[in-house]
Amino acid sequence: MSTLPFGSWPSPLSASDLTAATRRLDEVRVDGPDTYWIEGRPWENGREVLVRHSGATGEVEDVVGAGVNVRSRVHEYGGGPYAVRDGVVVVTTVPDLRVDVVESDGGLRAITPEGGFRYGGLVLGDGFALAVREDHSAGGEPVNTLVQLRLDGDNADGGRVLWEGTDFVSRPALSDDGSQVAVVTWDHPNMPWDTTTLRRAALTNEGPLEWTVVAGHDEVSVGQPRFAPDGSLWFSSDESGWWNLKRDNGSGVVSVHSVEADLMMPQWGLGMSDFAFVDDSRLLVHWWADEVGHLGVLDAGSGAITQLDLAGVQFDQLQAADGDIVVRMGTLDELPVIVRGPAGGTLTTIRRSSDEGLDPAYASTAQPWTWTNSAGLPAHGVFLPPTNPDASGPEGELPPLLIFVHGGPTSRTEAGLQLARAFWTTRGFAVLDVNYSGSTGYGREYRNRLRGQWGVVDNDDIITGARSLAAAGLVDGVRLAIRGGSAGGYAVLRALTTSDAFAAGTSYFGVADLEGLATDTHKFESRYLDQVVGPYPDAKDVYVERSPIHHLDSVHAAVLLLQGGEDKVVLPNQAEAMAAGMRAAGQDVDLVIYPDEGHGFRAASAIEDSLTRELAFYGRVLGFTPA
Repeated sequence: MSTLPFGSWPSPLSASDLTAATRRLDEVRVDGPDTYWIEGRPWENGREVLVRHSGATGEVEDVVGAGVNVRSRVHEYGGGPYAVRDGVVVVTTVPDLRVDVVESDGGLRAITPEGGFRYGGLVLGDGFALAVREDHSAGGEPVNTLVQLRLDGDNADGGRVLWEGTDFVSRPALSDDGSQVAVVTWDHPNMPWDTTTLRRAALTNEGPLEWTVVAGHDEVSVGQPRFAPDGSLWFSSDESGWWNLKRDNGSGVVSVHSVEADLMMPQWGLGMSDFAFVDDSRLLVHWWADEVGHLGVLDAGSGAITQLDLAGVQFDQLQAADGDIVVRMGTLDELPVIVRGPAGGTLTTIRRSSDEGLDPAYASTAQPWTWTNSAGLPAHGVFLPPTNPDASGPEGELPPLLIFVHGGPTSRTEAGLQLARAFWTTRGFAVLDVNYSGSTGYGREYRNRLRGQWGVVDNDDIITGARSLAAAGLVDGVRLAIRGGSAGGYAVLRALTTSDAFAAGTSYFGVADLEGLATDTHKFESRYLDQVVGPYPDAKDVYVERSPIHHLDSVHAAVLLLQGGEDKVVLPNQAEAMAAGMRAAGQDVDLVIYPDEGHGFRAASAIEDSLTRELAFYGRVLGFTPA
């Protein structure tokens, strides 16, 4: 073992290793013995490919032809870009955004017209599909509706409208016999984790549907409706303060269980799947405790949950069919895999994120880390010490700390292995991945801490978290750095303009000007800041005060700005204005714009280049030479 300065350790992970053979596995679905998923491939410019594992042969094959990119852009974040039932597959693709039936040879047959419409959240019935449709044809704010599409027609009108009149439509559900439909709706200024409404109706061909409200009212978020085999409607609700499951059997809604745990993720996309019916009386569910994910089986009668004994610490994309469960699972030393098998039995891996993986000896073990913020409230995250069997730091020297800040801000980080973190820990960095106030997994009260306080309470959590590790003697309190994307990028810039805690910060497509975000972003998030900052323009002074762009003379660190030129969520002019202002103020700043990237880098070239630049940036500022 060599003694080398922290940050300069030779790592088995290069920037290209994070993209060259690493697949992003998402949107898992089942059709009898067959398992489907969306596979993101950075080496194909980030193309999203629909892939199938055959239960009969065990073979894995692409369902769509070369070059086909299976994605939805409803709400910009998309989700639900395909559906499968009895061997029939429908997809929506970019850039044309139409809905297609996949032919047996992988070819596509369009069933929606060109131009104007976007579709997502696809659900298949017998001879038709349900979809959330977003109409951009009239200009101004797009209109969201629930539509029914005939599989044997061209749906020239864009589809039969089943529900309209609310600002947002999400998560359509269909009963097994096709007689009942359900959908989640909400209106500005709410987000889907604030106040939503669950509606259901009998689906017929006889005129307008008669919709009834099942659940949801002020300050209650409901989501992920799904019909059980017996026709009852299940969904998640945080009326108790936690996202627990409820059931509507036609005569009223009943709570199935009551646990102080979130059993659902916030509904950013249209394709999340956080519970599944194993059979008529059992459901597959997941939740978080002590920063670790858990998987279990819920008894529909008693409400009791039996935890499954698995090595995983991260579970999502839950599915079940033919007595099997299917789940995307991550462990402390293995990237997420898709596994299938009987509940309580042996699960077989049918697809890995990477065929090569990381030698477990180089995998830093994520440890729960909880600290007290300045308000005396607990904040949470996972701490990963530097880990490399080939190198150690000089005696008496502590490692630099790199803070990871997730986006959202209503999201969360997981404890499972992430190469994006291992890239740094194998080089001699310690990492704290922060689940700051507002994150999911700690109940509605924790999420609501961010109400009117974005840029304040989360900022305090991040700074006090970094300092708590320094105070514990685990990291070098002088060599603290911070990185994050989107809302996490805003957190980076906010921390660097309000504190001298950090020596360096990297913002990936982060918000520099809250006013710009409030007035120049897409529909889904156009009123998000009403909740977490204040109504605009009434709260204009607050927007100005919390915008890093207005505090350039207070920047206490070197800054690296990395931005997609095609970003429609946080526009490139935010990074450009921040860089120009910092240069004019004589600050240390570098800006790189990747012209073909959007909100989140997908192409291998952009991911590799940005990581290489970021590593060199920290080496220059923190005083080490990368290996």
